[in-house]
Amino acid sequence: MKCVSGRAPIWDECGRRPPCVRRERSASACEYGYLSVAINPLRGEIFLLLLPDMRVESFQAFLTEFEDSLSDSTTLITDGAAAHCSSRLKFGGRLQMERIPPYSPELNPVERFFKELRKELKNRVFDSYEQVEAAVIEAVKPYLNDKEKVKQLTCYGWLQNAPT
Repeated sequence: MKCVSGRAPIWDECGRRPPCVRRERSASACEYGYLSVAINPLRGEIFLLLLPDMRVESFQAFLTEFEDSLSDSTTLITDGAAAHCSSRLKFGGRLQMERIPPYSPELNPVERFFKELRKELKNRVFDSYEQVEAAVIEAVKPYLNDKEKVKQLTCYGWLQNAPT
């Protein structure tokens, strides 16, 4: 989530995280939350965890929890984020990862889900990490409770004919 000042985003040069603006009533710096999501577009199923950062250790925790929730072997499609590509990641027997080509978010159904979440969460400033968690939970609830909504949003035509 981007740290914002009022309603306008803070812009900075590409590849650099914008500096956090301290709020007048708080001496603490901004905290970020990172939502890691796995979606099965054919079944409309979602698995997600809100993580404190995008380090390899945090993504490993996501993978471990996700794999523990699986009953069948599954392929997780990821983008080229550094944490997703680390050789330090460990997988059990039910999970394997495939990377989509660079600069092709249209191939990743999760990106469509994130686009909808951004509509709900953009341009908001939170006083605490707990408020971030509450806002994310409220934003994802409609999708957790409606598999058809997830399918309509993420099951691209080319996926419907893909081998399983």
